[in-house]
Amino acid sequence: MAQVFRSNTTKRIVFLLVAAAIIAAGILMPTPEGLSYEGKMVVTILAAGIVLWISEAIPLFSTALLMLIAMPLVGVCGFEDAYKNTAGNVVFFLLACFTFTVVLDATTIPTRIVGFVLRWSGAHTKKMLFGFMAAVAVLSLVMSDVAACGTFVAVGKRLLELNHAEKGKSHLGKALMIGIPYASFAGGAAVMTGNGCNVLAASLFQQMFGYTITFAQWMMVGIPFAIILLVVGWGLLVLFFRPEAITQEAVDQTAAEVAGLPPLTAEEKRTCVIIVAALVCWFLGSWISVLNTAMVGIVAVVLLSIPGGSTLDVKTIVARINWGLIIMIMCILSVAHFIVETGAGDWMINGLVAVMPSGDGAWILVMLALAAFGGIFHNVVPVGTACAAVFAYPFGIIAQQMGIPMGVMVLLVAWQASFAYALPIDLVPVQTYNTGYYKMSDMVKVGIIMTIIEVILVAAFMPAAASICGIA
Repeated sequence: MAQVFRSNTTKRIVFLLVAAAIIAAGILMPTPEGLSYEGKMVVTILAAGIVLWISEAIPLFSTALLMLIAMPLVGVCGFEDAYKNTAGNVVFFLLACFTFTVVLDATTIPTRIVGFVLRWSGAHTKKMLFGFMAAVAVLSLVMSDVAACGTFVAVGKRLLELNHAEKGKSHLGKALMIGIPYASFAGGAAVMTGNGCNVLAASLFQQMFGYTITFAQWMMVGIPFAIILLVVGWGLLVLFFRPEAITQEAVDQTAAEVAGLPPLTAEEKRTCVIIVAALVCWFLGSWISVLNTAMVGIVAVVLLSIPGGSTLDVKTIVARINWGLIIMIMCILSVAHFIVETGAGDWMINGLVAVMPSGDGAWILVMLALAAFGGIFHNVVPVGTACAAVFAYPFGIIAQQMGIPMGVMVLLVAWQASFAYALPIDLVPVQTYNTGYYKMSDMVKVGIIMTIIEVILVAAFMPAAASICGIA
């Protein structure tokens, strides 16, 4: 035991020293042409943070807090600027999603949904996992990826508890809790209203380039692409983690529990009504500006926390929310803000544009490069709407120069701003990471492969599908 402790301590010290060395190198190295000192340092801080996140040398939210205070210490911004940019709509949106998970977990609703899935799959683990992911993807067609993922977290936890899955060790736990966000991403890609990034990308291209992609055009390419992503994601999770069997005891126990459940209580019904109403408002918010995501989330949290609004009292709700993860997201929001504010994001894209190939057939390579850059960028800047805003103009200009159909580029921008397969710091996977069933290294392991496959699909499948569907 002492040897293991010393080994883990040594690992932490090594990675902390590596992160410190990255910061020191950033301070000492010359500022690259076209990049400000502030931009250079925020990129350096991000690189050091990624090392600490992947190694898990210290808790994730501790790394994010260090990144927050490092920015003013090395001259990226003032302390007040660093702090004030930690707040935003997404923080309250995430708070609402966490609250939904907590209150749903305290109802019989997860047990009822698990019973429905297991009646279809029986003790067949792979079939159950696919059915579960398919259900999440379908839900993600009509609501945001974040909300769809959050709705199923409590359901997944209940199934794992019935199967006595051990957190951090159960392969079923890893596959299921990584599969939920993967399925959310797939469903969100299928239709234009699947998530906010889709709507934003379509709007930006209409405003900047006068190009309009219709709902039907998006759906014709998006639905088959979503199905492919769903099947590929499921296959990779089964291959990498080889989830253990669902015990017949768990299946029988679930069936018995569902059969013995009384009708929904008044509190459970009110919980459902409030959550469904919030989901509907978030969906309608794509067209009705007054239905701001933060405002809707705050109202829902208030209604769920008042006596009788849900099955839990406000003290229990507050106690069960993972505030560490919310703090982490707040800190990352500030870092992401200064990546855009300092011009570091534009510098990265300009560097990419400078090395773009030219000539006949080169646009396929361009698509690969842009898709790869988008996938990497969003995994470390986990604010999809910010990514879409950064990508839209330069990617659109590249499409014009290279003769790439503008509709293809709209889809590329939207999807690469939505998918974050490799790191659980985006608002979608952070919810399942919160359960403790998998480590960051587990997601990195399968997520890198998934990202590579997705990039190839975007570059190869999407242009051909768009051409067949008549998207110019």
